[in-house]
Amino acid sequence: MRMKRRMNLITLILLLMCIIIIPVLFQGYMLGKGGVKQVEALYDKSVSSNMESLSISLDFYVNHIEDYIRTLSQDQELQSLLNRAKNDSGNSQAAVRERLKSFTAAYRLRIPLYVQIINGREEVFSNNVLHDTEVERLKQVVRGFNWPEDRIPYDNNIMYRNVGANFHDLSDGHNALYFTKNIVQGNSALGLLNIEVNDSLFQGLLRKIQLNSSTLAFISQENGDLLISSEDDEPKLQELSRNAVSKAKINGTEYESFRIKWDGQSYFCSIQNIPFLKWYLIALTPEKLLASPTKQLWNHTLTVTVASILLISLILYIFTRKAMVPILNLSKTVRKIRFNDSGQGQTVNWHFQYKGLEEIEILFSGIQQMVGRINEQIVRIKSDEREKSNLELNLLLSQIKPHFLHNSINSIRWMAEMKGEKIIAQTLVNLSSMLNYTLSKSLTIWSTIGEEMDYVKSYIAFQEKRIFMQIETIWDVPWELRSARILKLTLQPIVENAILHGFADLEGITPRLKLSCVLEEDQVRVEVTDNGVGIEEASLAGMLLSDPSEVEDEEKTSGIGLKNVHRRLQLEYGARYGIEISSVIGKGTVVALTFPYLVHHGGVSE
Repeated sequence: MRMKRRMNLITLILLLMCIIIIPVLFQGYMLGKGGVKQVEALYDKSVSSNMESLSISLDFYVNHIEDYIRTLSQDQELQSLLNRAKNDSGNSQAAVRERLKSFTAAYRLRIPLYVQIINGREEVFSNNVLHDTEVERLKQVVRGFNWPEDRIPYDNNIMYRNVGANFHDLSDGHNALYFTKNIVQGNSALGLLNIEVNDSLFQGLLRKIQLNSSTLAFISQENGDLLISSEDDEPKLQELSRNAVSKAKINGTEYESFRIKWDGQSYFCSIQNIPFLKWYLIALTPEKLLASPTKQLWNHTLTVTVASILLISLILYIFTRKAMVPILNLSKTVRKIRFNDSGQGQTVNWHFQYKGLEEIEILFSGIQQMVGRINEQIVRIKSDEREKSNLELNLLLSQIKPHFLHNSINSIRWMAEMKGEKIIAQTLVNLSSMLNYTLSKSLTIWSTIGEEMDYVKSYIAFQEKRIFMQIETIWDVPWELRSARILKLTLQPIVENAILHGFADLEGITPRLKLSCVLEEDQVRVEVTDNGVGIEEASLAGMLLSDPSEVEDEEKTSGIGLKNVHRRLQLEYGARYGIEISSVIGKGTVVALTFPYLVHHGGVSE
């Protein structure tokens, strides 16, 4: 009889094992497939973030180089030396080289560049001494550029970007990026300015989007031609580059990921469009590389699961009678615990006393410690959330503090005064006043409405000189409200938006700005009204919505912007406060701010 009971128990355990193992195996298979997709999604998210960062870096480097080229091409001393070289090229070589070196050092360009100038007689001037063979190779590379048929050597505005062999050594198989621009003085073409950037700079940047050495990363042009690659076998990648770019152009999105087959392998392709440069960032990772960790994890999980089921079955067989009833009793008690399900972050209440088996007492002790740690974590999370809000607010207010710029502007202003340039001097006074307000008490986030008004007046005066337009201003702010506390640098972005956008296409009407301030119960309402061109209704809805992927245009905004002001007000005071915008096309725009009324008693440190 006892033997029969044991056999029944063994049979029951084996049946339970089968019931458990089969779903576990199926679940493991599904988790394996889901794991591959999850790994791809995580990888795609990581590569997308890295590509976005890399596109910003590339945009910065290229803009920096092109600004350098434009400034260098307009350097009067260099133009004078090139004119002199028409009659005496031998003695001018060293002078031009020294000027190129000194200009580059003064420009503080941190990118290693090779600068060459080819004049109409095909004489080459460089910031480094070139051998005759290098000079000939340079001419050969420049002749091979993809020049447009309508290129005019007297055009001083167009910048050309080309890819060619590294003229220092045509046999090394590496390409270089060349920036070329005409040097024109009046109606005379002085030569072709050529800047060579070694591909090692861009290859270093491409490593940011490589998962490992098996990932192919390269930059392609808009027509699919390979520009710069992380691999040496560039001709082999040319076809792959064209296929990836043509597939990305189908949807026309800024970032896209898809699968592509090449050279007998399947790749996970991530591609980022850089519209300004008309380049594409491409990263290809073998699919088997992404699936390999998941397969290993699945095999390990299967082994551990089977071993765990066998061990658990053995433990259940041994300790069923000794621990089952106490555990059930403890389970009933645990069900009575009321945890906070409302998501309000309240601490957990625990009241339980038990004496009995040592194992159950140990289990209770562990649960009691866990509850205590949960309460500590809840308190810590609350503190971290408060700190996070403060850090985010401080981050939005962080500003570069170039005190030397303030001193330099004052020096230039006195030079203008000495030369009788009254308008320039007054403009610099306004700009200096604005900088002084920005830099003074730079560790505070608060100011008063009166101080903000003074700052806005200086800004309007500066803009009037800059855009050669008189702006009619109306100030309707009661004296008792001028001492009201307001977040620093709140009004200027709104006024800037009205001047740069509202008055941009205003014709036949005198620009007018009105700033009014009223007290409504316990809150202050500030309105900035302009008679500009207005804002279309379709654009109003998204003006205050924050987009993490959006990159602000530094030529159109102050760097703070309406969205930033709206976000700062909500972070400090809550969602009920912030900015409201109403506009009528052809009549103007009203931007209103609301925040609690508090009298300012001094700055609060960030």
